[in-house]
Amino acid sequence: MLKDKAALMTLAIFACGYAVLWVTGVTSTGDLLGDLIVGYLLAWGLYALVSDLPRGEIRTRFILMTLVGSSMLGMAELLGVAGLINYQTLLGTQGRAWFDRPGYVRDAELGYRHEAHYQARGSFVRGNIGEALCLPANPPQEFDIRYDQHGFRNDEDLDRAEVVVVGDSYVESPMLSNSSLLTSTMKRLSGSAVANLGISGYGPEQELIVLKRYGLSLQPKVIVWTFFEGNDLLQLDPEGTEVDPALSDVSMPRDDYWMRSLTRNLLVVSKRVMSGCVPNRTFLQFRGLFRDMSGKQTELYFWEKPAALKPTDRLRLERLRSILAEAHELSRQQGVRFVVAFAPVKYRVHRGLENFEPSTPEMREWPVNDLPGELESMLKAISPDIHFIDLTSPLRDAAAAGVLTYLPDDTHWTAEGQRVAGEAIHRALIDLNPQFAKQ
Repeated sequence: MLKDKAALMTLAIFACGYAVLWVTGVTSTGDLLGDLIVGYLLAWGLYALVSDLPRGEIRTRFILMTLVGSSMLGMAELLGVAGLINYQTLLGTQGRAWFDRPGYVRDAELGYRHEAHYQARGSFVRGNIGEALCLPANPPQEFDIRYDQHGFRNDEDLDRAEVVVVGDSYVESPMLSNSSLLTSTMKRLSGSAVANLGISGYGPEQELIVLKRYGLSLQPKVIVWTFFEGNDLLQLDPEGTEVDPALSDVSMPRDDYWMRSLTRNLLVVSKRVMSGCVPNRTFLQFRGLFRDMSGKQTELYFWEKPAALKPTDRLRLERLRSILAEAHELSRQQGVRFVVAFAPVKYRVHRGLENFEPSTPEMREWPVNDLPGELESMLKAISPDIHFIDLTSPLRDAAAAGVLTYLPDDTHWTAEGQRVAGEAIHRALIDLNPQFAKQ
């Protein structure tokens, strides 16, 4: 009886130890790895205390099981070292930076870019705001994305293009099929080759490099530079002139392997399962009801606030001015017309529409700055030859007519929003050069 009580007390002590270990929380994969190792050793310690087996037998079992487990893990990791398996792709985990994600590679100037001729199939079920709020999954929207020899979203490798569109995720739009892109709309309407040179996460500094390295070599007649007001200014260092050094660090082969390793990715999956989805409830304040042309109401969630520009934003505008001036001059030297298209945030498009009703007091108090007007004035001061397209008006007109132009739980355009933007840019290009009208 006394022995049984001692065993129970020992078991209770170890159970409390495990509880303390896990209740303290797991904030990183390093914490989780440490907890797993400690838990493994605690389990063997408990087994040694309560087992009737000789201590030598227990020690032998511990050594053998540890060696077998380590050997199996090592063999699995060797498959990754040999490049036969990328466990990050296999388990669908994300990296800490863009270049750590499946389908991306490091780039000395750009920081990262897509692999040449990368292809992926999947379904879009939840937007970036939906992920932050842990919203239920939407009906899946299937996509099949393909990239060209330089890692851009073009169905085929291009040597020449009449029009080149430079930008970020609003141009790339990886959650939609290639046929839905604004560049595909422009191609269908004009019958001309239109190159999509958009990459998610790029800012003006990187887009200037894209223009120099890839855009002008396609010998286009027009360069369309798409400026997204949601983050393009924030990605600029007010006093810097280089891409963020953290993006351009390509000397980390060991870190590259760690991101692809089985150990790291199993830890990430385990941490995700243990932690679950923790909603950022701040974003619940930023939503409203949109009524489409059929009368159906859809709740829209918002992220970026077009608030008054701060002094640091003014410095960023000056940096943007120098970038766009350089892009225009490079284009002018090769006889290429330079066009800037302003991509507005979702709230600028829906604010004040009769078929949109803010759901919270916070949404009713959101201000709207005059960034489109300031950008247009800046471009005119650089050169009257720069053509400015404000996509706010065509998107507002479409939304007022009941067209859902932005994904409800995401900051990006729907396929309809891409169509509206593509048609608006196409009309502007016809005004510049009637040859862009499809013959």
